Amino acid sequence: MSEQEQNKKLGELTAEEMRARRLRTLAKSTNNATSAGAAECGSGVANLPLPSNNNNKTEVSGVQRPATNVSSSSRLVKAVNPTGSPTTVSNQESIVLPVVDQDEQKMDVDVEMKSVNTTPIKSQPTLLSPTVVGASVEQMSASSKVKCQLALKDPDSSIEKMETLEQMSPAGTPQKDQTTTNPLDGLQKGSKSTEERMEIMLSKILNATWNEYCTGSMICPQTASFLEKHMELRFDFDWLSSNVLMESVLRLYNDEDVIEDGGDANIDEEMKSEVGAKGGADSAPKKDSTPTYSTPKKIKSDDSEVQEILANVIDDQPSTSRGLQSGINGSEFIGTCPTPSSNIFTPMTLAKHKVLLHLIQCHKNHRHINERFIANLVQEQPADAEKVQNMLKAVHKQIFRMTILVLTDRIHENLNYALDQSTLLELYYQLRVPEEFLFDLVAEVYERKQDFEFIFSQMLRDLFMGMQRNICSPTIITHHMDLLSKLMSVKIGTARPLCDLLASQTNFLPPLCTQIPGREIVKCSYLGPFLSVSFFAEENVRFAEAHGNVDTLALNSGKFQWQLFTMRQLMYSVFHSLLVNVNTRPKTLDYISQILRHNERRVQFASDEKLLARDGFAINLMCVLQQLSVKIKLDRIDPQYPFYKNALIYIEQDTKLRFTEEEYKQFLDQHFTATNTETPEKQPNFQTQCWFLTLQAHHLGFMPAIQRYRQKCRAIKELQKLIEEIDRTTSHWEATPFASRNKQFRDRWQKQLKKLLRSKMCSEVCLLDPKLLNSCLFFYSTVCEYLLYQMEGRQIEGPFMSTMPPQQLKPTDAFSALPEWYIDDIAEFILFAMQHAQNDIRNAIDHSILTWLLTSVCAPHMIKNPYVTAKLVEVLFVFSLGPADNVLNRMIWHHELAQTVLCSSLMKFYVDIETTGQSTEFYDKFTIRYHISHLFKSMWERPVHRQVMINESNNGKQFVKFINMLMNDTTFLLDECLENLKRIHQTQIMMANDSAWSSLGAEQQQARLSQLATDERQCRSYLTLARETVEMFHYLTDDIKEPFMRDELVDRLSSMLNFNLHQLCGPKCNDLKVRNPTKYGWEPRRLLGQIFDIYLHLDCDRFAQALAADERSFQKHLFDDAANRIERLSIRSAIEVEKFRALISKAHDIYVANQQSEDECANAPDEFKDPLMDTLMSDPVVLPSGTIMDRAIITRHLLNSNTDPFNRQPLTEDMLVPNIELKERIDAWRKEQRYKRQQQSNLDLNDKSS
Repeated sequence: MSEQEQNKKLGELTAEEMRARRLRTLAKSTNNATSAGAAECGSGVANLPLPSNNNNKTEVSGVQRPATNVSSSSRLVKAVNPTGSPTTVSNQESIVLPVVDQDEQKMDVDVEMKSVNTTPIKSQPTLLSPTVVGASVEQMSASSKVKCQLALKDPDSSIEKMETLEQMSPAGTPQKDQTTTNPLDGLQKGSKSTEERMEIMLSKILNATWNEYCTGSMICPQTASFLEKHMELRFDFDWLSSNVLMESVLRLYNDEDVIEDGGDANIDEEMKSEVGAKGGADSAPKKDSTPTYSTPKKIKSDDSEVQEILANVIDDQPSTSRGLQSGINGSEFIGTCPTPSSNIFTPMTLAKHKVLLHLIQCHKNHRHINERFIANLVQEQPADAEKVQNMLKAVHKQIFRMTILVLTDRIHENLNYALDQSTLLELYYQLRVPEEFLFDLVAEVYERKQDFEFIFSQMLRDLFMGMQRNICSPTIITHHMDLLSKLMSVKIGTARPLCDLLASQTNFLPPLCTQIPGREIVKCSYLGPFLSVSFFAEENVRFAEAHGNVDTLALNSGKFQWQLFTMRQLMYSVFHSLLVNVNTRPKTLDYISQILRHNERRVQFASDEKLLARDGFAINLMCVLQQLSVKIKLDRIDPQYPFYKNALIYIEQDTKLRFTEEEYKQFLDQHFTATNTETPEKQPNFQTQCWFLTLQAHHLGFMPAIQRYRQKCRAIKELQKLIEEIDRTTSHWEATPFASRNKQFRDRWQKQLKKLLRSKMCSEVCLLDPKLLNSCLFFYSTVCEYLLYQMEGRQIEGPFMSTMPPQQLKPTDAFSALPEWYIDDIAEFILFAMQHAQNDIRNAIDHSILTWLLTSVCAPHMIKNPYVTAKLVEVLFVFSLGPADNVLNRMIWHHELAQTVLCSSLMKFYVDIETTGQSTEFYDKFTIRYHISHLFKSMWERPVHRQVMINESNNGKQFVKFINMLMNDTTFLLDECLENLKRIHQTQIMMANDSAWSSLGAEQQQARLSQLATDERQCRSYLTLARETVEMFHYLTDDIKEPFMRDELVDRLSSMLNFNLHQLCGPKCNDLKVRNPTKYGWEPRRLLGQIFDIYLHLDCDRFAQALAADERSFQKHLFDDAANRIERLSIRSAIEVEKFRALISKAHDIYVANQQSEDECANAPDEFKDPLMDTLMSDPVVLPSGTIMDRAIITRHLLNSNTDPFNRQPLTEDMLVPNIELKERIDAWRKEQRYKRQQQSNLDLNDKSS
């Protein structure tokens, strides 16, 4: 088989197959190595090169030591000849060392632990590793005279030789169960002393060999030479561990990777195949036309010892170069690991990686041996156990002393410290730094303040920079947050040193120096990048581009939301550690407060988001604070905290529930000034600060995001309308000069629509997360309880229990001074969640939220702004839309307030909303009353609430005012929608007539089409509202009659019914016919049937008189036509039609009689007539202004406006004074007129008879 075929075949092997092949080759080569070693022993000498005299030295603590770059050192390069026997380069100086006989079990100094696999590698020279040995600097200097140089393996071998205790031994080598094996039982206790067995343990921990009893894979010749002269130090394990570690570290530092002519450094073929399989531009190896193969090297002839060393050589953990490549090019890290590519690492950095990995492996070995020793502690003598424990403690300390020296660059000076990334962080990114090592390092270095800051300040700095580079990515990168969370959680006693270090960083709470502090604090503060990760399209363009497809986002939204949840959990852990730590809590709270204060303009309608914190950052901070507030008990917070001068929140510029700006300042001056000794300034506890900061974060985080989401939805609808409109009118403009322009508009709108749809979907991933919505509802539940206590003006005492009815509540100063958004935000959030959330959040609405909602609606006098109360009514309306048997509906309608005072409160608010003080009040009231109408309908369907409504109609004048407003709305809405239907009918008739339509110009056609669209939109809106009002009349008049017969109501009601019946059944009713009436919700038969039923519901003498009194619309033949139409179309039964005809006949008789009496009263004195309606008064009353009016007329006016109709001064019904004297005169005049009429009638009768 040729070398190329063999290389190809090896490249196809898996990692496990390659490892098994190595083991077989190593086992096979053991015998060959043994015989080769014996032959060499026969020669009696080994030729080793002496290091050349290198004067390039560097200082370590004032002592001369070899430098890192030993480019002029002597080298020993073993070439591979055809026979496979190693040859020594002859141009090197050599020193002859005695080689001890194998029977004496002495270590062969010329042992080389090079891998014997047949993996193709490039032949290249290897740097010499001059080493220094000593327990102290002086000892290092003294022992540096003893030097020896070995022919080392390829650059990756230093890590491949690291011992892995968990590895299985090679085939054929028996191995004891590690769970029961005592680490001191490497040899029989009877044959070796405790010190000798401890020596073996130390060799395993440090993975080093310095005499024939050691089993480590790294040779320490200088230590061995020194011990030959100073045998008394053999069992001084503190000194020994220090020197072995120092020699190992220096060897690794100087074992630098050599790259020939720009070629690649040698890497294991297994690593090449692994990286090549994963892909990546950097993962493809350079071409090597004639790869050479390494051959088995000389090993120790003792077969048992050989097998033990070979087990340590098998690389369970990759070498430094291999680890870096896999960490960089491996597919599992692409896009998620911030480690830069290894080709930018300097040789110094790579060497430092090797050193640190060796120390980490030593720490792993130490932990493993220590655990096994503790597990078998009962088998040891107390004296021996104490010695071993002391030795293990000393070794542990030496490992971290050396780690500190390496990380602080005291062994080799790092001239690129300011540019290099933290070695510890670099290896952690590659998952090669165990948490135990990291935590133990913090514990060891914590007392050395300077070293601690040197190591971990660099680590924190690089962590911050890495997070900054990875804010925008297709998926959320949690490596940085995970490490930061772990670092912040490290405790040394009661202290959290890394929390203190983080808070001491200059950029933890940086000084702000720009005109946009809200954006600046997010971009420049240390925790800013960690909180800025989000999936909003405007903030993370890479995510939007990678997953912007609607189907992809819909399919994977749960996965993305889980990533957000994981990230927020990690950041919660960071903030929790910072806040639990007493030293960093004030600064952390101040940091949160500064973020919220500088971003308070986020809630403004026209705010520029680019100058403030983005939605993703604000929501992430809100989620962190949510979790911090979960366990806060409400009775632990100070309810008056927002008014303190030292409060971390700022509400001074916010609109208050009842106070004006001046009233609020007076309130603060009276109760919360420094001069007020009655209420000294308090120092709030952490629960209070955290809870109110969380509330503020909801206001500045989620609410603006909701507003922007709705703006996107509106913009999408507008663009869709524009595109539909331009597509619908294509035939009108495609042959005109405007065709090119219109096509450009359409293409532009379609691109904008696509972009907006993608942005909307990304926003939904962030905003409609079920976990996020439920967490917000849970927190708002506590806010509702807080508000309920404030409404009653009492201290918080556990779960809220009402102590007074809502009508008796009186707003306290503390409640009046609260921001209006405390209430408005809850309503806004619930409406958003109910409208857009796919999951049903009704089950998350608890009793506290419902009690607060019903109390606020039933006590509208507590809130100055009627639109806030209207939004609460809308929330109730949305709740009532669900199935009648769902949990939320049952909770609402079974609530005590809903069964007692809700009906009267809604009726009162229905009337009060007539005037709001806003320019849009006339149109706003219809939407608000539509919600109330739907609530009344839901209540009417329940027997308990129906009886409450009937009782309310019999008890007071509130119901009369409500019915009056209901009639006003019905009259206006029916008039408007019928007029719109007539215009739609006319336009449709014209468009159906081709000649008439084509006679119009293009501009006129466009104008008519625009007007048609407007009419259709208004008609749909008005008909929706009109249906509710007419339906309410329909079911109310079925069981309630007496209030409708009041003088101030019945005449107007009859006039409204007569007019609309005339519109539906009169001679011009065909003008209401339109194409596709269901498009507008136009159901003329249903409307006609409901009006017909109302006539029958109110059938009585008083109602017949009211019908006859309507001179404008009462015409008997029109009523007959309506009855015939209803009968012909079978809208109602024949019996009902006959009852209607009887009512109309009765009214007609009254109408004839009224005509005679009105003629007689026409000549009544002016003082007997009402000044407003010019009709004869029946019950005159005197107004405060002195004007005399008929009671029925002024009462009807007061139902709509509580003002004097002549001077607009306030006027109520109890201010009317009866004018008894005038009433008596009017009655006398009426009597006289009737007598005269009777006399005249008798005379006429006599004349006819004669």
